[in-house]
Amino acid sequence: MYIILAISDSNKHFQTALDEYRKRLGKTVTFVDMKPEKRGARQQIIVKESQLLLDKIAQYKNKWYRIALLAKEGDLLTTEALHDRYMHDDVVFVIGWPYGVDESLMGSMVDDYLAFGAHTMPHGLAKLVMTEQLYRIQTIEQRKTYHY
Repeated sequence: MYIILAISDSNKHFQTALDEYRKRLGKTVTFVDMKPEKRGARQQIIVKESQLLLDKIAQYKNKWYRIALLAKEGDLLTTEALHDRYMHDDVVFVIGWPYGVDESLMGSMVDDYLAFGAHTMPHGLAKLVMTEQLYRIQTIEQRKTYHY
């Protein structure tokens, strides 16, 4: 089971594609959306949002989910390596806050850091890319040719 926990204002530009992958993936993926904090100084927002995120992922960590935070400093994996690392685990993929997270708060809860590259993308697009990659690793497991 996979959970994509995304913090973003809107998915409207990507909703049609997300709906299609949601249909293809069925019950193997769940989407949890949280709204970003917009009040306060940047560092206050980072700390507040990191604490909200910790509270949310604690629910999953207690159920033995593996927590993978998407960050530009994370591991770059091919689709096949993503399959090898996560296909047989329950994973929460976290697409974090626009300002990032407080590493000192998050450190003990995060198992892995993943990246799609050094570039920054809208959160809705990151969610779509993550969803599409989950579909690809599922097709690898089913020995279908979609992932080629």
